[in-house]
Amino acid sequence: MSLDACRDNFPELAYGDEVLFTALEAATRPIDVLTISEWSDRHRKVSAESGSPWPGDFRTDRVPYLREPQDCLHPDHAARRVSARWAAQLGKSTAIENWFGFIVDQAPGSMMIVLPTLEEATKFNRVKLHPTIEASPRIAHKVLPVNSRDEQGSTTAFKRYAGGFCQIVNAGSSKGLQMVSIKYLAMDEVTGYPKDVDGRGSPRDQARARQKMYGDFAKEWQGSTPGISGECAITADYEAGDQRLFYVPCPHCNRFQALDFDQMRGPSETEGTHYRCRSCDGKILDGHKQEMLGRGVWIATRVVAGSSPVPDIIDAADLPIWRCAPCEGRCKDWQPSYHLWAAYAPRERFADIWKRWDEAQGDTTKLRVFFQQDLALPYDPGGVAVEWEKLVEAARKQPYPSGIVPSGAAIVVSAADVQSYGIKWLVYAIGPRGQRWLIDKQVFAGAPDQVDDPWIELADALGKTYRTGGGKEKGIDLSGVDSGFATDRVYQFCATRPNCFALDGRHPVGLPWLGSPVRKEIRDRNKRRVAKVLLYPVGLYDVKTEVVAGLANLVQGADASGFYPRNTLHLPANLCDEDFAKEITAERLVDPDEEARATISRRARNLINPKAGREWKRILGRANDWFDATVYAFALAWHLQHKWRLSAEKWADLLVEVHGKEEETDLFSAAEASPFEKPARPADAPKIERKRKRWTAY
Repeated sequence: MSLDACRDNFPELAYGDEVLFTALEAATRPIDVLTISEWSDRHRKVSAESGSPWPGDFRTDRVPYLREPQDCLHPDHAARRVSARWAAQLGKSTAIENWFGFIVDQAPGSMMIVLPTLEEATKFNRVKLHPTIEASPRIAHKVLPVNSRDEQGSTTAFKRYAGGFCQIVNAGSSKGLQMVSIKYLAMDEVTGYPKDVDGRGSPRDQARARQKMYGDFAKEWQGSTPGISGECAITADYEAGDQRLFYVPCPHCNRFQALDFDQMRGPSETEGTHYRCRSCDGKILDGHKQEMLGRGVWIATRVVAGSSPVPDIIDAADLPIWRCAPCEGRCKDWQPSYHLWAAYAPRERFADIWKRWDEAQGDTTKLRVFFQQDLALPYDPGGVAVEWEKLVEAARKQPYPSGIVPSGAAIVVSAADVQSYGIKWLVYAIGPRGQRWLIDKQVFAGAPDQVDDPWIELADALGKTYRTGGGKEKGIDLSGVDSGFATDRVYQFCATRPNCFALDGRHPVGLPWLGSPVRKEIRDRNKRRVAKVLLYPVGLYDVKTEVVAGLANLVQGADASGFYPRNTLHLPANLCDEDFAKEITAERLVDPDEEARATISRRARNLINPKAGREWKRILGRANDWFDATVYAFALAWHLQHKWRLSAEKWADLLVEVHGKEEETDLFSAAEASPFEKPARPADAPKIERKRKRWTAY
């Protein structure tokens, strides 16, 4: 068939020269050189399934502080590693999603995303990454679909695209961190990574080893909320970088400053929670935040030794003097590192931050969460040192006598610490708001592993009752004995007493205050089994932190209204003598290599790992028996409160059940104006009666 005949029969066919030159024109068309932020604004789509409040087109202007950090991840940028020590919900994961989309579309290569656990890795793919791929047409067709029957396709933990792949792994297994070479590495919540995995070392170091083949062409992002002071990986890398803070302008004086929690003001009778400008003391409200963030700039606060420090307040005209692009000028020797706390979150209200701060006062668990998740600062549980002299002085001001259950307490627990010379035993009364009162302590002399006398005295003591504020008698709800010394005798003593637990202190971080018991066998001299006992593990690290915080709150004293902070440990003057005060303050949280650093040369001192974890250690020359007994008593009280699920309303009922009526004035003549908060009784009388019957059953 001739050309003319073909044209007549198929008029819709394009001319060959048109097809050829159209293809050549498309192939030679210049490609837009985009930053990661520009690419995200043009092509990223936010899926409604991700839970974002802004589904649809992604706009960096909503989170302007994200622009510079994620642009440092561009292949042409000089930065090699970007560290973001940020509070929760500020966009750390968003930066990874934007980077992934840019890599797939603009700079294909091998990528690894590391999450703390397998559950987190699975959740990140299902909630974040996969919905982003499906919602963004620019990359949806470039990432091979998930197909379990096709080994060449993608999976939930492995995304394949032209020119590269992305592997999603968890830091708890070294298998995913081996056998691959990685150009792009993204690590999320690095403070949740284990210190060692499968005996191969840190998962961060294992992941970074995958980048060796790419040298300076490799890129790394790590974003995380901080952990515990002294062992916080993200803080160590932030301080090793150029330490950038986000300076924003005051809406009143137009001077730039980094937001600081110290400038926040709580609600008062005349005004609500707000922020105060450092320069003009102007009142900054939530409504000012959007404009402030839009004009904000990142300022590197680290300077060369001997140079002038970066000022806290910068005039708008002086910004060019202090601004320094990452890896350029005075910042050329450091990698970019960024700090950001909750006040910068676009939808975070100042009032909510202040409320969380107020609720955390005196509560070490909540305070740790506030420091890490809101302030983006590592929490130092040993930051408050308690001196025994101040403790004795504070005990003299306590308005309650020993041997009596204070009107604000409804639970009584006791704990014994067994030593070679005898048994030290004490009793605490526990109330709402974490208030704890020492009401009794005794020492039963005699070698517990050889004679029966101290055990007989301890058995008699466990049957004691204490007078309450309403004139009733209150017995001990739960007791415990440390099994570290004379273990067999402790087992025998506790085996026949259901309300007396054998206790075993455990040192690792993160254990529950009182864990699930394990069954131990008791054998006679002929190794024959004669009985069984339950041994309860006690997570010492967190409980010791709570005890020290309670002592610090006692030393701090009551506020102007007469209320003590939450979780205050109250000590009466007649029980808190010099010896007791020295023992209950005999431990402190220290770097385990601290003593070694004090005795070695300065040069060798630099070889010690600065990220070493902290441990509770006894002060040399000081016994810690009363401290240990207090720790065990706190753990037992925690167990009862969780077992009984004591809410504020249930606490109120229990207080009525224990005391029956308000305390007698002649009994507490020194405490007529009680500084301890007591929840109001419910108005429903039948409801009160039902609850009384329920408490009587315990």
